[in-house]
Amino acid sequence: MKAPVLYIISLADLLSGCVNLKPKADHTQIFTLAADVPVAADLEGQPMVYVTRVEVPGFLEDTRILYRLANGELESFAGARWTDALDEALPRAIAMHLQSTSRANVRAYYPWSNTTREAAKVAVQFERFSANAAGQVEVVAQWQIESPDGQTKQGRYIATGLQWDGSEVASYVAQLNSGLAGLAETIAREL
Repeated sequence: MKAPVLYIISLADLLSGCVNLKPKADHTQIFTLAADVPVAADLEGQPMVYVTRVEVPGFLEDTRILYRLANGELESFAGARWTDALDEALPRAIAMHLQSTSRANVRAYYPWSNTTREAAKVAVQFERFSANAAGQVEVVAQWQIESPDGQTKQGRYIATGLQWDGSEVASYVAQLNSGLAGLAETIAREL
């Protein structure tokens, strides 16, 4: 009778060592786009805008922060990620950058619905939103503005002069934000 009890106690003691009950600190750095964009105080009289769903290359529909190596291979930063997948984060970031130009009154952005018929629809399709092996941060996007009367304007934006040292994640995110600010400025001029 003692042998099975001792066996069960020994087994329970052994298996309890497999479970770590101590909390372990998470040192993951979490980044968001447009975190430091200034808020425009007065947007009255500015064109109303709705930012639609943004299109990104499939490999960017994730929370990993990626960059490209010389052979075209994608690499992600260990211990760093986006707060949201880019296809969800970019409409908000573009909306914030558009409003910070003081030339657009963004009424809503994807995933929320457009509730204002008078709002122009801004659509953006990213071709690139990453850095290359040479440290050049590439923000390349096609954009389209559809006014409430059905007229459209469109163009292509290529960020220039954005360099990254290849190591610091915060610097990389800052350069991507700078590219988004330039894109928003370009779109706002056409509203």
